[in-house]
Amino acid sequence: MKNLVLAVALATVLFTVSMGARAASSNELAEIRQQLEALIQRVDKLEQENNALKAENENLKATDEKLQAQSEYLKAEARGLRKETAQQAVEVGKVKGADWASKVAITGDLRYRYEAISDETLNSSGLQTADRYRDRIRARLNATVEATDSITLGIGMATAENGDPRSSNQSLNDVFSRKSLDLDLAYFDWEFSQWGHLIGGKMKQPFVKPGQSLFWDNDINPEGLAVNFKSGMWFGTAYNYWINEESGPENTRTADTLLYGLQIGTRLPLGASSLMLAAHYYDLSAGQGRAPFFADNPNGNSVTADNELIYDYQVVNLSAEYSAMLGELPMQLWADVAQNQDPDELDTAWSAGVLFGKASNYRTWELGTFYQVIEKDALFAQLIDSDFAAGVSDAEGWVLRAGYAPVRNSLINATYFLNKRNVDAPNRAGQRDVDYQRLQLDFSVKF
Repeated sequence: MKNLVLAVALATVLFTVSMGARAASSNELAEIRQQLEALIQRVDKLEQENNALKAENENLKATDEKLQAQSEYLKAEARGLRKETAQQAVEVGKVKGADWASKVAITGDLRYRYEAISDETLNSSGLQTADRYRDRIRARLNATVEATDSITLGIGMATAENGDPRSSNQSLNDVFSRKSLDLDLAYFDWEFSQWGHLIGGKMKQPFVKPGQSLFWDNDINPEGLAVNFKSGMWFGTAYNYWINEESGPENTRTADTLLYGLQIGTRLPLGASSLMLAAHYYDLSAGQGRAPFFADNPNGNSVTADNELIYDYQVVNLSAEYSAMLGELPMQLWADVAQNQDPDELDTAWSAGVLFGKASNYRTWELGTFYQVIEKDALFAQLIDSDFAAGVSDAEGWVLRAGYAPVRNSLINATYFLNKRNVDAPNRAGQRDVDYQRLQLDFSVKF
């Protein structure tokens, strides 16, 4: 560009000089030379400015390309962050759901039972009771929730007939009628220490029972407050349960009937075996002189002509259970003895038995037998097992049991009761030592 301008300038000068060299004066030549130099300087300046503009343009272009690259990178990063955030939100939801699920445990069981009963008790007309056959179901569903690090909540539902506290069976009858499902458990369990729990509400029995003793019905879920403790080989329970809440005018008895008690026990290691010993005391407070509480049925306990309980029930109960291995077979020997401190007679109950095997895992079995005696006022009869001698006191006899687990969490069980009722006191028909037999065939599945 610069050379082209110079060439043009020189040609112009030469043409001008050739055309009027002679006519031009030295002053004019000097002026032309100055103009030429000024033009060359201007051209140099323009070229410098042009080069500067080119360089600036190149810089701007490079900056623009860099900004575009950065923009594309940021857009890609933003898309990645949005995707990652969405994935993290899903994962957080999964973690929260898994955390919630890990704190909840759902358990339950279903039992189908065939039952045959033979009872030689005479009715008021002197006729013997007819043999009875029935099929029954029992369904239970329980949920436990870890509400906090130290508090567990339990809620359970179970089938029931008329709210019977000693049975959650439902007989199959009434033309496929709907069956009742009642509140069976509702409790909190607060682990206030490594050695202690406070339990409140409608709970499972918190105390220890030896072997297959039937001094308490297994379906009874008491209501109130209990404290459990365990330290080393020692264990125990203290409880205060509500039997009946009373109200009325001031001139009537309004004291609530309670059941309070205490159990203390130990588990002693004996080599590969163990021995459990326990002492248990309970007192039925404000129960004497009142009608039996559920369905007004004394279940064999002594009552007045007005159907009021004659005795208090201050029961001392001693238990022992020895567990060992007979080769590869588990074996259990146990005994249970109780005495009511209020009456002077017919105040003792005892039970003793043996159990071989344990039907729990796949293709395991068990076989056991025991003998039990419950005198008329030895135990508060609304708590004793409802199957042994039809759930009444003043009874004794054998119980034979066999069980087999065909698969895990299932059990086929047979129980035969060979009992006598009214051993010490005659019934309304004047009978004593009345034969009572009961066969139960069960199929149970739990989860």
